[in-house]
Amino acid sequence: MRVQLSSIMGVGFTIALGSLSASALAEPAGERLSGDEIRELVWGNQVQGAMAGGQDYSEIYLPEGEIVGDGYSGQATIVDDTMCFDYGDDDINCYGVSRDSDGRIEWISDDEVIGYGNVSDAP
Repeated sequence: MRVQLSSIMGVGFTIALGSLSASALAEPAGERLSGDEIRELVWGNQVQGAMAGGQDYSEIYLPEGEIVGDGYSGQATIVDDTMCFDYGDDDINCYGVSRDSDGRIEWISDDEVIGYGNVSDAP
């Protein structure tokens, strides 16, 4: 599967990168989550973090899969053991998810961490 980082950013899925940089991509530090575990952990919550492209993001994932960002929306689905993002453009991108020992999630593409996020209760 070919995944384009620019597509996951969608209209406003602008992501910044705090401590993770394009040169700091690494193998996942946590254990890969199953599709059911992803849904249980992420859906109904807010995730804030950064991607390897250099932009911050903050999104709410409603229980039915709707994505709500600042000035944009989209739809999330679980396909096998990945979370897929559809922001209404031509690309749907799917990423594996792991959770590290600090409780932070890692977005995974081709067995490399391409971003991270902290999960919290949705406002």
